[in-house]
Amino acid sequence: MANALRPHGPDRSHVVVNNHVGLANVLMRITPEDRFDRQPLVGSSEAVITADVRLDNRQDLLARMGAKQHDAATWPDSQVLLKAWERFGDNVWPILRGPFAAAIWDTSRQILTLARDHLGLNVVVWHRSEQFFAFASMPKGLFAIPEVPRELNEEKFADFLVLNHADHETTHYRNIFRVPPAHFVKVTASGSTEQRRYWSTADIKTVRLHSDQAYAEGLRECLDRSVRRQMRSAHAIGCHLSGGLDSSSVSVLAARALGEKNKRLSAFTHVPRLGFNEPVIDGCYADETLFVEAIRNFVGNIDVTYVRDHAGDAKLEEFFPAYDGPVRNPTALDGMLSIQHNARAQGRRVLLSGFFGNNTISWNGWSQAADHVRSGRLITAYRQWRLFYRRSTYSQWRAFYKLIVEPLLPSKVAQFSFRGRREALWHNHAAIRSDYAIAMGVEARAENVGHDFLYRMRRGERTAGLTPVDYIGDWFAAEKAITGVETRDPTADIDVVSFCFGVPPEQYLVENIDRSLIRRAMWGLLPEIVLANRLSGLQAADWHEKLENRHAQIAAELAELAASPLANRAIDFARLDKAMKNWPTCAWHTREVTDEYQFALARGIASARFLRWMESANDRQRAA
Repeated sequence: MANALRPHGPDRSHVVVNNHVGLANVLMRITPEDRFDRQPLVGSSEAVITADVRLDNRQDLLARMGAKQHDAATWPDSQVLLKAWERFGDNVWPILRGPFAAAIWDTSRQILTLARDHLGLNVVVWHRSEQFFAFASMPKGLFAIPEVPRELNEEKFADFLVLNHADHETTHYRNIFRVPPAHFVKVTASGSTEQRRYWSTADIKTVRLHSDQAYAEGLRECLDRSVRRQMRSAHAIGCHLSGGLDSSSVSVLAARALGEKNKRLSAFTHVPRLGFNEPVIDGCYADETLFVEAIRNFVGNIDVTYVRDHAGDAKLEEFFPAYDGPVRNPTALDGMLSIQHNARAQGRRVLLSGFFGNNTISWNGWSQAADHVRSGRLITAYRQWRLFYRRSTYSQWRAFYKLIVEPLLPSKVAQFSFRGRREALWHNHAAIRSDYAIAMGVEARAENVGHDFLYRMRRGERTAGLTPVDYIGDWFAAEKAITGVETRDPTADIDVVSFCFGVPPEQYLVENIDRSLIRRAMWGLLPEIVLANRLSGLQAADWHEKLENRHAQIAAELAELAASPLANRAIDFARLDKAMKNWPTCAWHTREVTDEYQFALARGIASARFLRWMESANDRQRAA
């Protein structure tokens, strides 16, 4: 298991075996204290820990325990966590800040505790048979055990194809499960398990301040504190930077913190090829350069690397072994990894981002309108509808329907309206065979887990957006294993989450400005062109050129992939063949072409390639 996980921890590995319990740990040194880490560690209670953990509130935990600073200077975060668990028991999990996946074996009570951070930024997967219980931070650790089969969970794979990522407990492999975000699991020596939730957004206390300005200042202070404590690193810091509000807010706060020490911040921005000037989807822009240059000039101590790539989806087979799963957006994979590789080449081993910002600091606030109607606050709902109409491309009636009516409709009624125009709710973007979707029960399972194929602005959508996909922790782990660069997101800090969810929702639409809270919070720190921007940056805007360059290769590959019985049963190759024959010569920016080629075709091929890779991995394992 340790050898299988070695790409995720190349700097040190160690195994401890005691009677019927074995624990392994592999380490990639990122924080200054990692050089002292000697996991698995034994505590004063003789409990043993192995963990993938970064404690962003390390100093607060030490203060709670009354630990002296000079004593704790050589304690890695895993040791701080173990001591805190010995002191507070399972009450420790809600007060941790930062990503963690922890396993603690209580030798006296013969109980194993597995715990995962609030938003699932790190991962714990497990398998139980009649003979043993096993866990790991990635599925490949479990497949190192001969008795754990690498067998596709076809229901989960079908959910992936239709973009239902709401179930955080299952994986793409049969009988391998995840500890869900904000949960811990107790496993006894007899093999019984008990799972408990330790935190939810319902636990967040309301934030009441005296003025609109106080809310804006409160967010800026909270985000600044999160950025600073996530900059603890043994290596140089960099950041993802776009023209949007999230990564730009994180970047300027990081630059300000570095500027206090006369240091500069390296930023990395993905842009299309030089000279790209193709039309894009309405409301979007293709190249971040205009806004990023405005930020660079405004702040003064940011150095920008513009990253371009032209390899198409050639990195898929490199990514599968690190990720253990299919890739949702293969046309953007090169750009994501290219930024990480560029950062590593410059010695940047930590990149700050703003991935979770859309549901925290820059939430658009629209889904609150239906709640105002429910509560009788009709004037507030009316004002928000007027603002939504002015900010959208909808007619007045269509804006009213999307904002007020549709969220209040029962799910089946809303879907009935949709079905009058489509073959299936997911048909536009998913290359799944209809008979396979029916056999796998994708609709019933989506209803069971609360996934809405209409993506309506309904109650609870913001909370669901905090854990938008079940694979986010796996993705970060795979990127880190391949590039040696760790992505951190201050907008996912639970203190930031708590502030953003605790303030009155009207703060996000104050003064008839959408995303008002972050715009006001960053006033004076970001240039006006960024604060006033209401367009969205388009990821991998030149995706179709890469696809066109591989046209002949794709046609040959489809025939090869269709030879797999499993892929042929799941993927609608007839549709993909038709798409190849009807190859467009223009209008790549239209929704119909994007759905058919960037999503259905590219994702269908990438998903079939994953199945082929999985079958090959099984063949290699059997041969070994």
